[in-house]
Amino acid sequence: MGLGGNWRTVQEAYRKIAVVYEKANMLATLGNVDRWRKEAISLYFKLDGKTPIKVLDAGAGPGNMALHIKAEKYVVALDVTPEMLLLNTVADDKVVGMFEYMPFRAKGFDLLVAGYSLHAAVDIEKAVAEFSRVAGYQVVVSIGNPDNVVVRKLLLFYTKYVLPRLVCIVAPKEICNEYKKIYTIVKSIPTNAILREIIKKYATILVFKEKGLGSVYLYIARSLNAS
Repeated sequence: MGLGGNWRTVQEAYRKIAVVYEKANMLATLGNVDRWRKEAISLYFKLDGKTPIKVLDAGAGPGNMALHIKAEKYVVALDVTPEMLLLNTVADDKVVGMFEYMPFRAKGFDLLVAGYSLHAAVDIEKAVAEFSRVAGYQVVVSIGNPDNVVVRKLLLFYTKYVLPRLVCIVAPKEICNEYKKIYTIVKSIPTNAILREIIKKYATILVFKEKGLGSVYLYIARSLNAS
């Protein structure tokens, strides 16, 4: 499950929205985008207590997720969109690549973080499997697909008709129209309940929280191959 054949269309949208990415996300989440990133990172430190030395920021974009790890660390930013990586001033190294085929050795990172990026995978299960292969722990925040049918329909309406108009507040029309593709993403991703079952195949879930009535989730997991 994932974007599949729609992936290239969505990836092209990410190339175009890079310059307004964070402002648009603030509007899309009604101001909560960074608060939920911080909450996920904070929960990880409360649960594990260890300071990660090697961090992989998967779907890093401008680096907004790794920015909240207040520790001495070595960060590798992975993103399929070069335009996003150009804006990243947090990472020590930058790699253009896909979740499903990460060019890293097994257990190469102490921690993988992914802020609002897993939903854009071509194949979400392959992405989750790779997350667990390359890192001991995962901290993920992403767009969800609510289990409740009524809420799911409301989210689809919001992403199709409301969100693009909101983004037009901070972006020109040709860019805010790209946010219509969030509707394509929500339609293609598994429900939150199914996602939890996918994660359990490859990792032990320590925390799984839903935000915005399930439109966003965050989870912390310990990979099954972690030492």
